[in-house]
Amino acid sequence: MPKLSPLHWIALLAFLIFYGFTVFALTRDYYLRHPAQPATRVDNTAVRNAPTASAPGLSASAIPESITESNPVLLHQQADALFVERRFPEAVRVYRRILELNPEDAEAYNDLGLSLHYAGDTKAAIAQLKIAVSKASDLQRPWLTLGFLSLQAGKETQAKAALERARDLDPESDIGKEASRLLGMLAEG
Repeated sequence: MPKLSPLHWIALLAFLIFYGFTVFALTRDYYLRHPAQPATRVDNTAVRNAPTASAPGLSASAIPESITESNPVLLHQQADALFVERRFPEAVRVYRRILELNPEDAEAYNDLGLSLHYAGDTKAAIAQLKIAVSKASDLQRPWLTLGFLSLQAGKETQAKAALERARDLDPESDIGKEASRLLGMLAEG
């Protein structure tokens, strides 16, 4: 094996660094242009009964029209993922399924209210949030959400009462601090 001079070693090291950077840059560029899609579990029955790709009105949704899942943990994960993906109408359907299984789940009413609001139905959203606060009046988040959406809808009296309740439940929590901030904005005009 031939001996390499220090200059050869430096050249080899520079080449390896350049090569590594090139592979990294090309791989990064590929994944930026072709982001990975989350894997979705599809019911085989829904796949068999789904319209073909050439049929008009084909929905790209992985959520079947009839939701038969009965595990609330899985349903919450699915609904939250849809919400994060900004697929609000689909999230609404999953949150409603959660509430079919457990009508006392105030968090699900809160999340349903937010999904309805972002889907464009603020009136129905506020109705769901009122149910949430009636189911769990000591839960801070639904009060904050009710105050926020009431403020968005121009119902300042309702917003102030809900935000004060959210703040008073725990003024030092993040939710309490956000309620105080929104109350400050409301007071400013």
